[in-house]
Amino acid sequence: MEGESLIVKGLNRKRLCLVYNPYAGRRKFNYQFDTVIRIFQDSGYEVLIHRTGSPQDLEAVAAECSEVDTLVIAGGDGSIHRAVNGLMKLPPGKRPRLGILPVGTANDLAYSLNLPKKIPEACQVIAKGRILEMDVGVINDRYFVNVASAGLLTDVSPTVDIRVKNALGQLAYYLRGLETLPSFRPFRIEFTHRGQHYEEEVLLMLALNGMSVGGLRKLVPGASLTDGFLDLVIIRQSGWPETLRLFLGLLTGERMASERLILFQTAEVRLATDRPVYSDLDGEWGPKSPWVIRSGPKIDVLH
Repeated sequence: MEGESLIVKGLNRKRLCLVYNPYAGRRKFNYQFDTVIRIFQDSGYEVLIHRTGSPQDLEAVAAECSEVDTLVIAGGDGSIHRAVNGLMKLPPGKRPRLGILPVGTANDLAYSLNLPKKIPEACQVIAKGRILEMDVGVINDRYFVNVASAGLLTDVSPTVDIRVKNALGQLAYYLRGLETLPSFRPFRIEFTHRGQHYEEEVLLMLALNGMSVGGLRKLVPGASLTDGFLDLVIIRQSGWPETLRLFLGLLTGERMASERLILFQTAEVRLATDRPVYSDLDGEWGPKSPWVIRSGPKIDVLH
């Protein structure tokens, strides 16, 4: 297994596994490492530390955390995504609570959970131990915590160079997205919702568990992490003036009545496409179409 592990022993049996991505965000976690350990030890935890070497390593470590009370991820949405997919390999009674130190670039899930941006304050949230039973989305055989997407701009996050992302933050996503516009091809999507059958040429499909995507905080202002539903946002193909107006409206949280915009909530939807289309899950590559997207099991998150 990749990465490095170390146990910092405490005086009782509460055990916390801290997994950190040293390259997440702008590496700000690395400079507060001692403070983090002190807060957790002062809260009565025996701390297991793991420096993750790759996304696959992080997922594997999470899948081995059946003997700890709390798994803490210091990273961004991609790291949380991998951790949850690892935790879901454990039986329900063996999954530890999940704590989040939001040190990534966009931190969309942390925003939806209203977590503090400052690392010591986020540690205190974990130490207090307040639990939220949070929905987890499922697309085919993979889990997602914040968003499953396909279409325009959705291949941006997995292809942004980590050095560029650390230097430019969320701006790196938007710059990379502009590069993809000239080569983008709409795709045909087919699905049924509440007895109505749709066959549409679309630019973008989003299945949201949270309310924020790529640092854009008002895409679905009323989204809930606990209601057992996903919010589907589908933008039909249209001319660029109309498409730009729709995107600006979504980014500012404006609720618009437009024949180009399909919005609905669902617990499950089956989507087929006219050609294989890759999905993006929380900034990580997801499965190709066709997709079954649903609101899945709950997971205990500290908030």
